Amino acid sequence: MELSADIIKRRSGHYDVSLVALLDVSRMKIQRLGQLETCLNLLELNVAHNELRSLDGLPVLPLLRCLNLSNNQLTSLDNLPSLPLLEELTLANNRIRSIDFLELSTKLPSLRVLDFNGNPLDNSAGAKASRAFPDLFILNGETLSLTRILEEMSSIDFVKYPAEAQENDHEEENFELDDSVEKLNDDDIGVQVNDFINHSTRHLEGLPALLTGAH
Repeated sequence: MELSADIIKRRSGHYDVSLVALLDVSRMKIQRLGQLETCLNLLELNVAHNELRSLDGLPVLPLLRCLNLSNNQLTSLDNLPSLPLLEELTLANNRIRSIDFLELSTKLPSLRVLDFNGNPLDNSAGAKASRAFPDLFILNGETLSLTRILEEMSSIDFVKYPAEAQENDHEEENFELDDSVEKLNDDDIGVQVNDFINHSTRHLEGLPALLTGAH
């Protein structure tokens, strides 16, 4: 079955398909996309759980924000058009063996959420996607901010940090401390302590009024 204008009208409830913003044509045994070029205001498109083998017929949709292609029979993203505002792409449970993430990033510059779980991709796919999309927020259902921090920490070899450098750091700290101590006599220390106490007392004077006002 090919996606037709009649299907779009029935599923969206709009006679004028140019007004369609949200379109859900999932689970309709669709094998080919069609008539979407007239949906100029489409924001979300769900074609999950169909029988798509390729993305032939998917046009440039300038306003599209969310595209769900999960649970189809896709083997590649070769015909994926440029979608400048797309933020979320779901490709889970297809038959995709390879993705050129650098090329994909040029087509989808606004992408924030990507899911390709359930595809026969190699183990490095996640790392490649993360590098290609530096602004990606969620990858395969996991928040990337924490993932990136852990990856960066795991790449640091703390064992190779020279022991001599650590000793030098401690020596420099001690040296700076010794210098500062030598520059202060007992009178200077007493003056600084008194100044600190007076400064702290001034801040504490307003504390009762502040607490009373809070209640």
